[in-house]
Amino acid sequence: MGLAERKEMAAFKRDSFEPKVQELRQAAGGADIQATLDEASFTTVAAIQMISNGIFDRLIDDMKSVCDDDIGKEAVRDGIKTVHILHKDEAGYTLELGGGTFTIRAKVDGSLGDDLPGYGAYKDFLLKKL
Repeated sequence: MGLAERKEMAAFKRDSFEPKVQELRQAAGGADIQATLDEASFTTVAAIQMISNGIFDRLIDDMKSVCDDDIGKEAVRDGIKTVHILHKDEAGYTLELGGGTFTIRAKVDGSLGDDLPGYGAYKDFLLKKL
């Protein structure tokens, strides 16, 4: 990670990370979800700049849908303790859930098409896995 990337990550963590995590917790019906970033994997400024919109906003929107009733809220509360976000250089994305950790691996600086989970992708995944 170069100087520009380190500065961008520091700015993101200082200005945006905690508010986005709070929004996620609220969307999850108040579940105490933690969020972590594999900072070393974010090797481009573009990837760091897309975390809020490309990952968090879509996840928050889908989490609201999953948690629109007590059953969904309970499933999220019991099934997700941490959301771990990694950037990968290869095209596409993967979602995994195990041991209370929901892992999102995506080419965050890629196109908004197949490289990032779109609106509804998190919801579909979580409804199958929780």
